[in-house]
Amino acid sequence: MRVTLFLMGTVWAAFVNSACRAQTLTAPSPLHVEIEGKAPAPDRVLDLPPLPKGEVSLIGGMVARMDPIHDRIVVRAFGGRDVTVDFDVRTAVLRGATTVSAREIRPGTRIYADTILKDGRIFAKTVRIETNATLGETRGQVTGYDAAKRVLHVRDIISSQPFTVRLTGVTEIRAGGEPVQATELVSGTLVRVFFRSGFEGVNSAQKIDILARPGSTFTFSGKIAVLDLRDRHLTLSETSSDNTFEVALDSLPSDAKLRLKEGMDVVVQARFDGHKYQAQRIEPVSTSQQPTPQP
Repeated sequence: MRVTLFLMGTVWAAFVNSACRAQTLTAPSPLHVEIEGKAPAPDRVLDLPPLPKGEVSLIGGMVARMDPIHDRIVVRAFGGRDVTVDFDVRTAVLRGATTVSAREIRPGTRIYADTILKDGRIFAKTVRIETNATLGETRGQVTGYDAAKRVLHVRDIISSQPFTVRLTGVTEIRAGGEPVQATELVSGTLVRVFFRSGFEGVNSAQKIDILARPGSTFTFSGKIAVLDLRDRHLTLSETSSDNTFEVALDSLPSDAKLRLKEGMDVVVQARFDGHKYQAQRIEPVSTSQQPTPQP
């Protein structure tokens, strides 16, 4: 009898214990509810990572080319050099205080970009499309001057595109630091134009620097960046600035050309013929004895 009662008690205890476990499993778990309430994890394939933090640089200029396929903008920066800037969906494009589409960035548009270095390339965090009149700069060659309308026609030295600017009563024209008349703006003259870009594409010249007239001679010092003996020219990177000059070698004797090497520091005496600089003489110098270029 005792054995029977013991077995019955064991069975009853097992039944109660099993029922308690079943009740525990069916009860809602706070941990389970908390997990279900979480937002879905980000898609690492589709979502772009946050932009790296770093020093921000401002680049301003005119859009020379827009490449929507590779998400790149070529900006002709104020100062005359082309800068390639990357962008993507993380880039904020603003016109005034309004966010606009990247399609609003067109060639000829003047922009300011807050940029960082990303994977060794310049990346725009923000692009601001200029809406007001701005002061710009261009370098080019005079193709004509209409004295009656006071309109100067210039071929841009970077894009080779025509550029028109109107002279006003306050336009300052200088050559070698001295004021000159607008009659000095003959065809073939190299100029640097500082202009104010207004609405409807009207550009007014604020200042015009005459850099070279046809027939004038110049002395440059710098490093030979590119040497092309087949095409008979070299590209000189000037020592005192970021300027580069393409110098023709047609007038040099063959033995003088063969002495030239890329990376060599030289002094170049050249004559501007209205189309290009023609080297008259090129002398190598040591880097510690480079003279300051004089026109």
